[in-house]
Amino acid sequence: KIEAFKEIIAQIKKDTNIRIVKGNTKKEPPPKPYGIYNVSSPFIKGLGQGIYTRYSENDINYEKRTEQYKFTVSFSFFAEDNETTIDRAMKVRQWFLFLGKDFITELNLAIVRVENIANRTTFIVDDYEYKHGFDVQFRATEEQIRELTETIETII
Repeated sequence: KIEAFKEIIAQIKKDTNIRIVKGNTKKEPPPKPYGIYNVSSPFIKGLGQGIYTRYSENDINYEKRTEQYKFTVSFSFFAEDNETTIDRAMKVRQWFLFLGKDFITELNLAIVRVENIANRTTFIVDDYEYKHGFDVQFRATEEQIRELTETIETII
């Protein structure tokens, strides 16, 4: 489901006109202002071992394992001043809370929580890198299917 993030980022750009790029890459950052996203926790296990079901389709037996998990994505916004970073973070945070909810549901994801905006400014030698950001936690479902090669007979 993390693959769907390119679609989410494109939709945020379309709805808010805020540029967000993938963080932690060797690419040159775009001109300020801009935002970055990082998948900080790609897999947070849910309870149990998942749900196992068996079914038949076209005379072939299958077993399916379904598991829910969470993942966390961190957003940070960079600009030449604090006010712009706060403004961008607020607009994108609001997108997750309202404008983007239906879009995210269509991708078979659910928002678990949207964290508070925090100051992430860093001091670099004699200057500051202004940034504010927040984290979003999502719930997703993973399915695995395998064909059963053995026939299970029931003795009555």
